[in-house]
Amino acid sequence: MWKSRLFYLIGSWILVLACLQLIPLVYAAVNNEPEAFGSLSASTVVAFLIGGALFLGFRSTERVRVPRLTIFLPIVGIVCLAAMAGLPLFFLFPDSGFLTSFYDGMSQITTNGSTAYEGTIETMSSILLWRSLTSWIGGLMAVAFALSLLMAMNSGAMQLHQSPLNLGDRETGYQRLRSTTKSLLPLYIFATLLCFILLWLSGNTKFDAFILALSAVSTSGVVPETLVQGQGALPQLIMVVFLLIGLSNWDFHHFRTSTFSLGFRQDRELKTSLLTIAFGTVLLALLMDVSFADFISLVFAATSALSTYGSMPEQITSLELDSILPVTIVLMMMAAVGGAVASSSGGLKQMRILMIFRLGRAEVDRLAHPHGVHTVNYGSEVAETGDINAIWLLLGSFVLITALGAMSLAVLGIHFQDALTLAFTAMTLSGPLATSADPEFAGYASLAQIDYLILSILMLIGRIEAPIFMAIFAKALWRG
Repeated sequence: MWKSRLFYLIGSWILVLACLQLIPLVYAAVNNEPEAFGSLSASTVVAFLIGGALFLGFRSTERVRVPRLTIFLPIVGIVCLAAMAGLPLFFLFPDSGFLTSFYDGMSQITTNGSTAYEGTIETMSSILLWRSLTSWIGGLMAVAFALSLLMAMNSGAMQLHQSPLNLGDRETGYQRLRSTTKSLLPLYIFATLLCFILLWLSGNTKFDAFILALSAVSTSGVVPETLVQGQGALPQLIMVVFLLIGLSNWDFHHFRTSTFSLGFRQDRELKTSLLTIAFGTVLLALLMDVSFADFISLVFAATSALSTYGSMPEQITSLELDSILPVTIVLMMMAAVGGAVASSSGGLKQMRILMIFRLGRAEVDRLAHPHGVHTVNYGSEVAETGDINAIWLLLGSFVLITALGAMSLAVLGIHFQDALTLAFTAMTLSGPLATSADPEFAGYASLAQIDYLILSILMLIGRIEAPIFMAIFAKALWRG
């Protein structure tokens, strides 16, 4: 029964993606891009056929609430949407193979931002628009997943996050996912439109401003690197503001707009984000020989790393090989931290890092006062043993899977430094950061098909979080 319900939900999602594909399809027709129009037309037809068949075939299935549906819905959903998102690129470049297009689709849906078609799609505006739209949808899905499915399964102690959204205690699983999406969608659209208007008024063309806005709000980085590097101080400052919005808790954004209250005291991760960006900017300024005029670029670089946006300004990308290493370490550490738990960014998320710090401090206090009572709090919530174990499980599985991914890529012939960088940026969903962190990296277009498969799996795990992926191997799940 739960499988039938899963097929129905997947079909519904594919139909939404097919309807969204009509936008770049019309854009390709208006702007006279025949090759892109043909590939988008074919993929739209396929998406409507597959999504419609699943939706109509299983629409009468009964609603069920089982752990297997809760776990498999994000996994199977992301895989299917990634295949559909990459389908236009497969029809456009069939010689590159299906795994290449699947990797690109996975990069879009998970907001990783990298592309296997470097140098071939920059002139196709409709394809760039499609990649930006799917990444934008992927960012919204990431926030909804975090506030519904991941919180329901207490992934990485997600239950410690006190969401101000009032969705009701009875709403679990998919019902909570749908309610969360409906609550946040108007605000998500408003932030995107506001970012678009400000970037357009700052000197960008309408098209460039639109795809930059889509990528900033979703923290995806799915834009040509030359477009990001060509931005001046004012557009960079606008991007910093909306990247900060994107990496913060969207449920608190909803609370602020509905109550006209800052909610700064309750949103602890926003304070942590501001402090981390300031600290990262200072470190970059100390490591680089830049003028005061480049200060905004350093703020943008720090915000881009923390939000796992990944794309860097020219001041970072133009560094020589002998001076890039310390800068790379700072950027990758910030990407590992990532944004807030209810954001579209990747990484371990700041709440978990803060809890690890408090756990360490509690252990030191226990050594000093062995007979005292020591508790670890997050706001008004007390971290129970299960919450602490969930955080350590998340950290351990993150390190383990990243190491296994790096070793797999290295065994297949990739230089170990490149392999480690690729595995790390895939797990933290900060794909464009790889080209800035490793100047000797030949680019994603140089990878083999099996490399794309490994990186796609790592991106999937990075989005749904490692403990959820590892849960499918638990015997208790299959025993019901």
